[in-house]
Amino acid sequence: MMWGFLLPKGPDAADLDALLERFQAVVSSALDAVGLGEVAFEGSSDLRWHGRKLGALTAQDVVACISVGGFLNLRRPDLSTYLRVVRIPDDKFKDKAVKDMTEYVCTAEEVAGTTVTYEDVRDALVAALAADGIELRPDRLGPGEAKGFAKLSERVRSPGSIRRISSERFTAAAPPGCAVGFGNHKGRKLCRAGVALDGDGVIAAAMFAGDMHASPPDVLEQLSAAVQGAGGTDTDDLRARISGVWESGEVVQADDNMGVTTDDLLSATARAVDAARQA
Repeated sequence: MMWGFLLPKGPDAADLDALLERFQAVVSSALDAVGLGEVAFEGSSDLRWHGRKLGALTAQDVVACISVGGFLNLRRPDLSTYLRVVRIPDDKFKDKAVKDMTEYVCTAEEVAGTTVTYEDVRDALVAALAADGIELRPDRLGPGEAKGFAKLSERVRSPGSIRRISSERFTAAAPPGCAVGFGNHKGRKLCRAGVALDGDGVIAAAMFAGDMHASPPDVLEQLSAAVQGAGGTDTDDLRARISGVWESGEVVQADDNMGVTTDDLLSATARAVDAARQA
């Protein structure tokens, strides 16, 4: 089950951390009403039960509005297919109590000891929102919105969008004569960096990726452009270039729960440089 709420921008929606805290209370109330009271928010807004993941809640500035959304595993996902398609870095699970992906994921039925339906959770969530004074305004998409949604859907599901940030694509496009390396760093969220070093140890090209929610949509491309031309081992310069983007005041993320820091990005970059130098 997935849900999402689009909040108009304004003073009440400016603090993503405060929004998350408010909606976490709403979701917790709804879960308690359907027999999932043992589930708790942990880490980066994950919903966990005895160290296992049942769902999550996120808040993100999506330019036109603020999005608060989440999901809940009502039934067991097809993890065998998922794990054939998705590459999960080893660092992803280093801070998890349960290390195996197939064991890490749990379902509402396992927690409650009985079937929990979509209607159960939906009605409980709507009731919890009303109790908190959050007004829902259900409406159909207008003609212009429907056209825009269809256009966006087509673009997002295209191969170019799905693999827009790709380690393989980055490696293939690296400037001739450059050594390529990648590095991961797990802080509150997982960060990944890739660099192409020229013969003088200068970063000729870079890429950033990760398990994070940050806005604007092109912020990772901004980071990649910012570190190009820096000496791979010049930590002070790299920190200044990364912070110039990440701490510019233009980047919006939920810092307390999901925040990625300049130091996180710098650590991933340093590991990528080390890997490239060894290569």
